[in-house]
Amino acid sequence: MTHCGLASFLGLASSIVLTTGSSADTTRQFMDQSDYTSARDWFLKGDDLAPRGHNPYFLPLTPGHKSILEKPDNSGEKFRRETSVLDQTEPFEVEGLGKFETAIVQDEEFVEEELVFRVHRWIAIDKTTNSVHLFGLVAWEIDDEGYAVVDDTWRAGENQGGKVVRPGLLMPGIVTIGSRFLVGGPDNESRGGFEITATGINATAPAGTFEKCVRLRERELVEEKKEVVDRVWCSQVGLVSDSAGGQLTASNALPSTHPGADVSSFGKFSSKKQPGPPPTPKISKDEAKEKALTLMPGRVTSIVIERKRAKYVYVVEVMTSNAGEKDVLVDILTGEIVGTE
Repeated sequence: MTHCGLASFLGLASSIVLTTGSSADTTRQFMDQSDYTSARDWFLKGDDLAPRGHNPYFLPLTPGHKSILEKPDNSGEKFRRETSVLDQTEPFEVEGLGKFETAIVQDEEFVEEELVFRVHRWIAIDKTTNSVHLFGLVAWEIDDEGYAVVDDTWRAGENQGGKVVRPGLLMPGIVTIGSRFLVGGPDNESRGGFEITATGINATAPAGTFEKCVRLRERELVEEKKEVVDRVWCSQVGLVSDSAGGQLTASNALPSTHPGADVSSFGKFSSKKQPGPPPTPKISKDEAKEKALTLMPGRVTSIVIERKRAKYVYVVEVMTSNAGEKDVLVDILTGEIVGTE
């Protein structure tokens, strides 16, 4: 499973509707980091950075903010992302910037009410420009026993793999079609670049219809990855649509009288639930065996269906010639190899 908005999805039956506004020509592929502005261009100063504030399009950096996005994933299971701004802040001291504090924004991802992923992003707003910047993150995979295992982390100012980690830009204070900026990460190995591809559009999602929205396109710039994610952010409410994470179903940034303001279900999926019976497999055991042996040659000793990594999979036991017995996990619905053990 790919997390943090770097994967495509099939979408909800009632997909988001965009109307009016202006759009850029999105046929061009900006794949070089030189096509995007970076921290060298933003003139950041620690004294100007704050953990609290509100860019008109980004989510409010206010403790207690909550929002929910939902969608079915590519196997038809329900995906849910809960976002919250925590009370705590994260201290930073970066050479050339000095000391400052960032907000901690938490995302928790659930598949069929089962917690599978958690990430803390360290975010601050520039009080002079109203731009929102990312200074790092720590992400955890939730394993089958419910333990959080660190999956990824980076922090601005640190040396990672011999390269300086630089902050990123999540939303500029002035939104202009065609603006492009790096998300952040180790120098010369940015995790991606954002491009503003539309402004002044309207968007309809389960939480309601919103005006004065902008669309950002994120591209992976690492050589072996080419994923593209489109996100729509709307004035005063924040993220309304994410082509990897679903559509807004609730946000307490909305007026209390708005139907989409009800976040009473928030936090109810924080513990594992007993899964129901497995769905009918769409691939056979023989097909799963073939896929497993393509990845890991050897002799198959067993094939059973189990629930692992928030999916029902064929667990194909393979006795290899040089690594002993290994399990290959094959999704029973898609045939995708989701891991090995």
